[in-house]
Amino acid sequence: MQRILSALVLLAITLPLTGCSLIGLAIGSASDSNAPEQITRFKRMDQLSGGTPLTLITTHGDTVKGDLVGLREIHDYEKIYRDRVSGTLLGDVVPAPQAQVTVVSHEKATLLGTRQHRFQAKVRGFDPGVVHLLPVQSRYSPLLSFSDLDSLLSDGGHSIDAATLVRMCEGQGVPFISELGIRDTLETRWIPTDEISVISAEPSHSGAMTGFLIGASVDACVVIVGIVSWYNTPLFSGKWKL
Repeated sequence: MQRILSALVLLAITLPLTGCSLIGLAIGSASDSNAPEQITRFKRMDQLSGGTPLTLITTHGDTVKGDLVGLREIHDYEKIYRDRVSGTLLGDVVPAPQAQVTVVSHEKATLLGTRQHRFQAKVRGFDPGVVHLLPVQSRYSPLLSFSDLDSLLSDGGHSIDAATLVRMCEGQGVPFISELGIRDTLETRWIPTDEISVISAEPSHSGAMTGFLIGASVDACVVIVGIVSWYNTPLFSGKWKL
């Protein structure tokens, strides 16, 4: 009984005195308020993950805000591609959907140097910063960033390097394969990626919560150590003298 009473007395004394959680909260909040409004602008579809709060600016000048639902292939992409590209320079330079190609890519540089890969695939389509593929071997990713791509080689001997492909996709009107879903409180909108000029995300401002959790952890350690110490020490000692 004395040990239980000791713990209760310790809690009553210690909790008001251990304000690390409040200090952490204050420091984190100050960090958030002083942090620059660094906006992340996404240029590649493979940088996005579901649930991310985004702000989109469309090519029509509209601003759309909400949480990312995901990406899906637009209906009749191959027909849209043919109609837009047929009879243009793009049709002679950029591999069309379902074209069989040899993909030449590379891994990021390491201490051992840069390793190059070659594999067979069909082109599915393009999106900002990436090419969608149907690799013959499943060990290769169906989504390849232009930054990891060296070139695409067609069976007819034509080739296009990554730099040219980037220029064609960014400024020459190569149709994109995906539409992006963004959900607000009322509905989910699906917007073709070639109708989006800017995809951005604002900072999360998580410093206050991080500071609070760190401070609370310190507080908990102080209380636990104190309880263990008091638990092994009687609250009252000696005898009452009458």
